[in-house]
Formats: sequence, C-alpha cells, structure tokens
Amino acid sequence: MEDLKNRTNRIINQYGIKAQERFSQNFLIDESRKNKIISTVPFKSLEEIVEIGCGLGSLTASLVKSGVHVTGIEFDNDMIRVLKEEINQSNFTLIQGDFLVQDLSLFHVKQVGYIGNLPYSISRQILKKLLIEAKFSYFGFMVQKELGEKLIYKEGDSQTNIYSLMFALRGKLEKVIDLNPGCFYPAPKVDSSFLVFIPDRDNDIYTSKEVFDFLTVLFKNAKKNINNNLRDTKYAYVLDELESKGISKTKRPFELSLENIKLIISIIGINN
Repeated sequence: MEDLKNRTNRIINQYGIKAQERFSQNFLIDESRKNKIISTVPFKSLEEIVEIGCGLGSLTASLVKSGVHVTGIEFDNDMIRVLKEEINQSNFTLIQGDFLVQDLSLFHVKQVGYIGNLPYSISRQILKKLLIEAKFSYFGFMVQKELGEKLIYKEGDSQTNIYSLMFALRGKLEKVIDLNPGCFYPAPKVDSSFLVFIPDRDNDIYTSKEVFDFLTVLFKNAKKNINNNLRDTKYAYVLDELESKGISKTKRPFELSLENIKLIISIIGINN
C-alpha cells in the first residue's frame, strides 16, 4: 500500500507540482501523524465534513474512505487538478474557491465537522470566520505551534486574547499532537500543532460577529485596564454595572474571568 510520503512524492512528480510559498503550502507526509489526526474525527456522529484547503489530499483520501460525505474547498488550480484525478469517489464534492468568502450557512442543516491544515498566513482569518459564522460539532485544525499555544485559554493568563476567549466561550479546545518540520514537505521553518475543538451547542449564543467585535474593543490594549479600553466606546455604560456587581473596572482584560466576560456580554445584550 502506498504510504503518505510515497504518495506525495508520486503526485509531485506525476503532476509537476511545486509547493507555493504564497499559499503557505506544506504537505503532510508523516503517515503516523496523519492517522492520529484522522482518529480524532467523530465520523459516526457527522453527516458532513468540510475540509479547508485539501492540498494534495493528504487527509482528504482518508476522510472520504470513512463513507461520510466530504466537501473540499481548495483555491489553487494545481491542487484542484490533482484532487479531481486522485479522489473521484461519489461522497466527495470539490469546490474551487476562497474559504474566507464561502457561505457556511449552507452546512448548518447537517451535523458538520470542519478540518484543515490552515495556511499560516491566514490562520487567524480562518479561525475568525469559523468562530463567528459556523455551527459545527467538531473542528480539527493545524496551525503554527506558537499560535496553537496562545489559542488555549487559561484563566488569568496574560496571553489571553480574543481567539482563546472565543474558543473558551463556545466549548473545549485541546492540543492533540505537535508536528516537527520533518512531518511536512517542504519542511516549514517552525513546529506545528494539531488541535481539536468540540463546541457546546448550548453556547451557540457566542457564535456572532458582535461578540468578536466587543472582545476586539475590550482587548484593544491588553496592558491597559478595562476602564481605559471601554470608556470612550459604545460599551462604556457597562462599566458602572460591573462596579455594582463587584468587578473592578481597573482590572486588565486578561484578569477578567470567563464568567466575568459572559456577564458583560449579557449586560450588553448580545445574542445570536
């Protein structure tokens, strides 16, 4: 049987493929890491899997073998050519386009999972789109290790940020494995991590641009206190209410607990 490294070499030679740095293309070639990633996908509970950037199909082929319908979204013409030839099963649909402009509401009628090796240059943009637009029951994704560490919320940690809070508000994010540069071709200059996020559907109220926009204002200067960050904004009125509930407005944003954040969101009246 053709393992992942041999498959990648064959495809690159057969189709004359060159990885495009502008697309942050680094193809997974480590078979054991691929199997570990695939093992995290809850196939039995999913009706649809959306793969963000299929590349050469390193994950796609295994996803399709599960029998669940897979929709791949890929931008690069060379990758599209390979995918059409290499993966032509009836439970695979290929969309050529930019994931960042896709209408994700098309998938809301199903139990859907998202998975992808996110291009390093637009990782945060993709995460933002998923966090504010998508409803799903599984999200597995590869990012730079340094970014992955910042995404996992730890209460009171000065590294707390908009993204770690958005994940924490919606459910549980965990790192599954780290991957060194040798797991990819061409080898990137940094280590990577694969993370899995399982949302709590009761927290879908936090799936909104309004929540993200509020957190952006709250954290506009993480070193300043919340009074400084909110006082000249449309959210200034919440400051006195926080004081009345025993939450000091001299706290810095990262010093607020998750429950504090939820309280502010409820005061503002943001709902999905």
